[in-house]
Parts: sequence; structure tokens; C-alpha cells
Amino acid sequence: MVRLSLCWLAMMFVLGAHADPLADAIAAEEFRQITSVLVARDGDLTYERYFGDGAPAHLNNTRSATKTLVAMAIGAAIADGHIENVDAPVYDFFADDGPFRFDSDTKRAITLRDLLTMTSAYACNDNVWESPGNEEHMHPARRWRYFVLDLPLESDYVRNANGYGPFRYCTAGSFLLGQVIGEATGEPVDRYVESRLFAPLGIEAVNWYRSPSNEVQTGGGTELRSRDLLALGELLRDGGRHGSEQVLPAVWVDDMLTQHTRANERQHYGYQIWHENFACGADSVSGWYFAGNGGNKVVVVDELDLTVVVTATLYGTRGMHQQSTAILERFVLAAQPECASPST
Repeated sequence: MVRLSLCWLAMMFVLGAHADPLADAIAAEEFRQITSVLVARDGDLTYERYFGDGAPAHLNNTRSATKTLVAMAIGAAIADGHIENVDAPVYDFFADDGPFRFDSDTKRAITLRDLLTMTSAYACNDNVWESPGNEEHMHPARRWRYFVLDLPLESDYVRNANGYGPFRYCTAGSFLLGQVIGEATGEPVDRYVESRLFAPLGIEAVNWYRSPSNEVQTGGGTELRSRDLLALGELLRDGGRHGSEQVLPAVWVDDMLTQHTRANERQHYGYQIWHENFACGADSVSGWYFAGNGGNKVVVVDELDLTVVVTATLYGTRGMHQQSTAILERFVLAAQPECASPST
């Protein structure tokens, strides 16, 4: 639960906005199209500023930051007994939904874990336009569920010694996880998420992105307020707890925040969530984060008990994620005592 820091509020009232170097940098357009920056330390809200179209009630289009929500919901569905575990075969949830191409043992062996870690056998790569499962090819389809279930497989798919295939960023797989939740729980995934995750956190305002046939897109586009994004980050930082309530099992949060596969030279991937090391003075700190197009980031730095939200609308622009990282490292982390440069 995020508490307001009265000391910070008093400081901002006395010093005014001009004492805020981050706000000055944004006003000078060093960082573009930032709409909000929020910081919580040890559960206290220590910084909250809105810029441009941003406002406390503004619903931010989080784009792919939505993906982390579906991983939380899978954990809730397992805890509620709707899903046995992450090794459950995906196609078992759609036995009455065919016909689809059950054309190999490899397709029948695709599991929830494969989708959660983006290591499935699907020929699906959002970073390759020609990939059959590229998200842009899914959007024109009327029923996205059928689009994904009928995807072809990578011809050279091989699991490594840990049981994971190659990492390929696949929004279609994140969407299918939401469809699994609907089948497993017997209710639409948006209603399940809203009652099971959002209600305990006091999140009431939300817009979901949908397919032409009204399927909920759990791979991107959910609109939420900045403080609600902060509450979701705090839920992970606090091991699934919100106040006195254990909303998600701590063991599931630990599993989500485990480096299951390497995404690239700089980043690892857990369950629908990224891991990266961020500069902290002369050293670095470990951060888990959900991120979306435009530069949206919700970062959890467990060793500092820190949660940071950056929302932005720099959609489809080179450097959008890098500028959010620069805000985190140069202004938020640099202000923490543990990251302060030693005096000379």
C-alpha cells in the first residue's frame, strides 16, 4: 500500500516546482512526451508529477505493460484452483474450440510456461515483419483466438537444457494467456482481473483494448491511472501483499521475478516481465519492470524498496525506452542515498 509522504509534500510546497531538476529537464524537452513520473520508497509516495496531457485521473495507454497483468492473473488463477500449474498444455483449454492444426507433438506440447516466458514453438516474432504471428498480422483478423491457435510452428524449434526454446517477443502469446484465463475461470478475463486483482488494490478506472470480435487484448493497450500502475508495481515489490491482504501468493511473485530466459545481451525475462541492471552511482542495481511502447515503464528495485512509474506517449519512436531509463538512472536512482556518488 502506497502512503503519501507528508515530508515530500511539504518540501514541494515550500520549494516549488523550480527545485525539481527532472521537471526542469522535461520542460526543456530533454525528455519528450513524458506524462507522469511517480516514485515510492518503502511504501511512501516520495515523488508525483504530471506533465503535458498527464493528470492524476488520466488513463495512460500502457501498451505492452499490460502483459505483466496477465502473468499476475495466471498466478491468481492457479492459486484459486482454476489452473493446475504453468506446465499445463495450452491446447487442453481449447479442446472444444477447433478445428485447429494439431499437426505435431510440438504444438500439443506448448505450455503456459512457454507463453509466459515467450519461448514457445509458435512462428511468432513481433520484431520480424514476415513472422506469421507478428502482432500486426493479428490485428486485422476478426477472431484473434483462432489466429493464434492456428499459427504454424518454427521449423527449427529446440528446447535447451532448462526446457526453454529461443526467446521471441510474441504479443499473440500474451493474448492467448488471457483466453486461457477466460476458459479456466469461466468468466471473461477482464472481469476476473478486475475482481481478483484490481478490486483489492482499489483500482476502479480501466479501459481494455479489444479485438474486432470484442476479445480482451491481454497483450497490450490497457489504460490505467499512474497511481494504479504504481500500486501494481508495489504489489510485486511487496511479494504479492497489499496492506494486510495477500493478493497474490508470494511463491508466484518469486517465480514471476525469476530470470527464466535471456532475451538479449542486456535483458532477461521472467513471466511477462523484463529484468535489467540499472546504474546506481559507481555500481548497479537489479530491476524488474513492465514496459510498453511510448516509453511506459513500471520498475521495481527490490534491494532499494523502490517502485517507479514513468508514463510517456512517444509511441513508435527510436529512443523511447532509453529516455525512460535515463529518467530512472539520472534522476530517481541518483537521488537515492545508496546511489550517491562519493564526495571528493
